[in-house]
Amino acid sequence: NHFFICIRTTAATPNWVGTFNVDRTCDRNKCCCFDGQIVITSRNPNTLTLTAGVTGAAAYCGISHTLTFPKPIGFRTTITSDGDKMHFHLSNDGTHLSIDYEQEDFMRCAGNAVRTQG
Repeated sequence: NHFFICIRTTAATPNWVGTFNVDRTCDRNKCCCFDGQIVITSRNPNTLTLTAGVTGAAAYCGISHTLTFPKPIGFRTTITSDGDKMHFHLSNDGTHLSIDYEQEDFMRCAGNAVRTQG
């Protein structure tokens, strides 16, 4: 007797586009943190735009960010803005976004956002 086992794996395709509600875990006394909602839209097949409110103690934080970045192939990407790096990790099911903020002044913060739609 011969047993044949066929295993088919399908790589999940990340869905970055959508609206995410930001939680309050990012320390706004140390970092410029996303605030309110993060909205990610698709400008074309290869480019995404992120629009979000921003809050933080430093005057240079401003009140909003609009960032354009190449569409990630996987579930992680890094966006650099004015010397600050934001490392994004999208959960495999696409419902949760975790953000590591790496400030130009070497402060580090972490935050989370949960998909509401899209």
